[in-house]
Amino acid sequence: MSYKTVADSSQLKFAEKLVILNDRAVGMLTRIYNMKKACSDPKSQPQFLNDKTLESAISYIVKRFPAIDIKRTSTVYSSINDMKGNIIKKLSLYYYTFVDLLDLKDAILQLFTAMDANQCRLNINQNLDLTTSFLNLVVNFCSLMILLSRVEDRKTVLGLYAAAYDILHTGSETSFPRLGQMIVDYEQPFKKLSEDLGLSYRVISSALESLKETYFRRNISAEQQRDSAMISLTANPRHMLYAAQTNTIACEYMSLDTMDRWIIFGVSLCHRLLSDPSLLQLFQKAMQHSLAVRLFRDETIFSFSMISTVLEPLKNQNKLLNELKEINILAIQTCGHLHAHRRHFLRMALKELYLLLVDEPGLLGPKILFVWMGLSMARDEIQWLLRHYDVWQQLLLQYSPANKKAIQKSGLQNIVVDKFLPELLYYLTEIRNLVLKNSNLISSYYIQYIAGYDAPLLTELSQRFSGGSGLSEYEQLLIHSCIQSLANISDGIDSRGVHLDWFRFQALTSIGRSTFKLQVHANFAVAMNTALFHLKHIGNGLDELLRETSDLSIYCFYPRIFDLHLRNCLDFPLQSRFSITFAHICAHFNSPLHELCPEENDTIIEKVCADGQQLVLSTEPRACANMFALEFQGKNEMKMPGFESIRQSGQPISSIDSNNLYLGELCQALATTKELNISGHIFVPREFLFHQLEKYLNTSLLHYIHLNNEQQQPLECPRRPSEMLAFLSAQLNALQHLDIFYNFDLTRLFNDTLLQQSQREDAQGNETLAEIYSKWYLEVLLRKASTCHLLYSEHMQSFVNNPSLDTPINNNNSSTQLFRAERFTDSRELRSLSQIIGPFGIKFMEEKLVWHIASQITELFKIVREHNEQLHIARVNYDKPEKLKEIVTSLSTSLDSPSGSGHKNEKRSTNTTHGISPLDSMLQRVIIIGEICAFRDMLFSALNDVLKQRAPFLINSLSSLINSPLDELQKINIGEACAASGFKLDVDLALANAIKQQANTNGLDDPNEHYKISCLLIVFIAISLPHLALNPQSCYKASLSALFFLHQRGDTAERMHEFLASRVGIFSLPSTSFFFNHSAFIFRFLFPSSTLKVLGIAHPQYRRVFVI
Repeated sequence: MSYKTVADSSQLKFAEKLVILNDRAVGMLTRIYNMKKACSDPKSQPQFLNDKTLESAISYIVKRFPAIDIKRTSTVYSSINDMKGNIIKKLSLYYYTFVDLLDLKDAILQLFTAMDANQCRLNINQNLDLTTSFLNLVVNFCSLMILLSRVEDRKTVLGLYAAAYDILHTGSETSFPRLGQMIVDYEQPFKKLSEDLGLSYRVISSALESLKETYFRRNISAEQQRDSAMISLTANPRHMLYAAQTNTIACEYMSLDTMDRWIIFGVSLCHRLLSDPSLLQLFQKAMQHSLAVRLFRDETIFSFSMISTVLEPLKNQNKLLNELKEINILAIQTCGHLHAHRRHFLRMALKELYLLLVDEPGLLGPKILFVWMGLSMARDEIQWLLRHYDVWQQLLLQYSPANKKAIQKSGLQNIVVDKFLPELLYYLTEIRNLVLKNSNLISSYYIQYIAGYDAPLLTELSQRFSGGSGLSEYEQLLIHSCIQSLANISDGIDSRGVHLDWFRFQALTSIGRSTFKLQVHANFAVAMNTALFHLKHIGNGLDELLRETSDLSIYCFYPRIFDLHLRNCLDFPLQSRFSITFAHICAHFNSPLHELCPEENDTIIEKVCADGQQLVLSTEPRACANMFALEFQGKNEMKMPGFESIRQSGQPISSIDSNNLYLGELCQALATTKELNISGHIFVPREFLFHQLEKYLNTSLLHYIHLNNEQQQPLECPRRPSEMLAFLSAQLNALQHLDIFYNFDLTRLFNDTLLQQSQREDAQGNETLAEIYSKWYLEVLLRKASTCHLLYSEHMQSFVNNPSLDTPINNNNSSTQLFRAERFTDSRELRSLSQIIGPFGIKFMEEKLVWHIASQITELFKIVREHNEQLHIARVNYDKPEKLKEIVTSLSTSLDSPSGSGHKNEKRSTNTTHGISPLDSMLQRVIIIGEICAFRDMLFSALNDVLKQRAPFLINSLSSLINSPLDELQKINIGEACAASGFKLDVDLALANAIKQQANTNGLDDPNEHYKISCLLIVFIAISLPHLALNPQSCYKASLSALFFLHQRGDTAERMHEFLASRVGIFSLPSTSFFFNHSAFIFRFLFPSSTLKVLGIAHPQYRRVFVI
């Protein structure tokens, strides 16, 4: 086709083709990139490539590629015949990706030929969109074909699919001959690309020629940047409020990395341009700036290797090649320092710019160009560092391939390591966020600017060439449409149509036969480019500008370097405050996704799920146990207390000092950001820290209560409440120190945490302190008391050890310290417990204690009911000692009586246990009830003491109400409030409800039956007390008075006569001898319909005390 014969230039559609092909090239680069990664990874490559049955066929296909003849060599392809359907299914995506690439290559080369045939004149200062789009397409095309040559097993994949297709359809796939030829042609991509681009050298030359002024002005050293005050708003304070204006405004923030790629790819693969001295100088400058050039994402190529590969086969190019080699070596020596100085300058410049814009955000309107320039320059330096980090050692070998000592002496090895990089990243992300925050301000400013200045200026300039300018009707329509849209600018405008119309106008007026010369009307081109630059700040164009200048999604493809930079930032106290910027960078990771490669979204999701699963597995108890085992395999040296405060000199700092500084820096990093928006999810650092601290506090409390800090071994018993309270106070002090650096709701944190610890389980489903202490006090400490190892002292208001039965906690270790009950049950410990678990926790413990008391009372009723006849005889024969003796003997020796004295089991058994009489069982249960009641009263007393200190007004008000002349039954209404504040009433509402519930469950609904059992129970206790005195380890003395009331029968005196007479009858037996030596016995029952109290007076001396 002869493009010169096209009558209507608008039919060429260069603008539309450049837009579509550039987007298609980026999408194809994404697909080829993922294909390359998949083929190079054994886990993700097609399974057929490792199939042993296909080895012979694969080797033959690769050797004869692209010639595939199924008919002549059918035996070779027999293994493919068995798997042809599966091969086509699995490899079709790969094959047709190459087919799409073939079509794209043809379309791009056809466009290049058309632009050269129509003598397009490119100038970045005038037809900016046309020039940049063309150069981008050249670079994308070159990158695409070079990346294609790096795909492993491409011949195998294509050959297998073509062979399977031929066998299945008895004919070759239509695209395979051309596709195979493309693969062969681009086996050496530089040679073929030189041929492809050689015909377009005039278009490339004009584009790069126009780039010289901008590139040399932008690619300067840090000293020159500082002297020229490129991004300083304070260099010229008089013009601070004026809008920044240049004739090349859109080129001022153009990426140096992008321009390097244009120059290096354009000149290297179109080597005829090296004969032009100006372009040779431009190429040498680019080589000194970028030793490695980006192909796509993390794929790079050495600039000198590429040009040397192109020039070596050519004649008379040795001198030029040697010059370029010397430039390359010089660049290796100086390039690293050049960029290090730039990063240092940009850190200071961006910090100054950020602080000024935060203080005066209104400057974002007129001085937004300085922001784009600063962001673009900073991103260029970051990309240079990432691009050269992994390949730097290879570059150093080019500098001195045989002398490693010379490399070490040169100090170039660590030139790509920058400890202060997080600070540069921080100010880049903060300025970016500042622009997003003030997007409405920027948009409003430029709406007024375009309507008040740009649109009138363009209208005036367009009127000058409206007559005999040579514009066609279509071109006049495009210009009129652009100016009209700018004049009617509004906040919700879609600027894509304006940009495309101007792009079309550039393409139409840049061809050779156009009668309108855009270079003649340069003022109009500059004004239009400036107006469209301003238009980008309205609506969605601002996001595009941010993506062009400050997108850091490149970090997504350097995960190892990302982790290294983050770790170095956290390990360096001076930079740890900037660590939050790495979280901001994660919000950029979705920008490289392309709709032409939708499967990449699934890959990212699968990777996120895999990482999440790995995190869960790494935090399982088994994994944590292995970590602890590895950590504690070596013996830790004993460190003396206070070692952290010892300094050998004035220079080193202690670990506490460094950790304090580190904590302050990390808090500073969190405090700078209120929320992060990552892939549509809002992350709030303050709330995240709050939840993590809450989780840590709960975990640390459980860890401390169970484990020994020094040996990290489980403790035999939980720590004392006073120790836990001291630990909690230490945690509070530490978090108060943290609150100084980073203000968060510390009160809510402790309230939430301690409230959780007062329940049965916390928010994570773990045991709480209330649950742990409830189990331990009820099932361990009170069980020891029931087996006579512990005694209750009313005088000391605590449980104490029985001196005659003291044993270590661990019987296997004689050196183990004795368990001291008073260390857990004295008033100080119980007050500490009340402070930790609070009224809710005490109520939780009290409910468990009351439930056990009610269970024991129910079992006592069962014993009484089973021995009803004997107790009735004792009741009516209390004045006959011999008869009572027979009954006591019968109850002491009977084997068919109920038993089971432990209070650990929730449901008592009434089955016979060998060796325990009903009388012993009854006494044991009464003792258990007394112990639990005593412990419960101690808890109430401790809680009341704590509340008197913490809430004296509330407690005093409640105390006045209790002591008021109200009837006892009326006080039942405040029973719950009294129990929650540690006050005891004569009517124990909780115990009454528990007994009533169990009585109903066990069939004690009849009041007469209940009354009768209560009377017999008193008789049973009366005839059993002397049996307690016969125990050789006990001495018993009591002055007793009894009250029997609330049955409302008026026979309290008669019932007391029965009780006393029964005791006298037993005590008058000649065989009975006993001593009354000590004690306090409290036996308290509260039923729905009856109450019995047996009260005693304490003796200061004790050897053993039973609480009844």
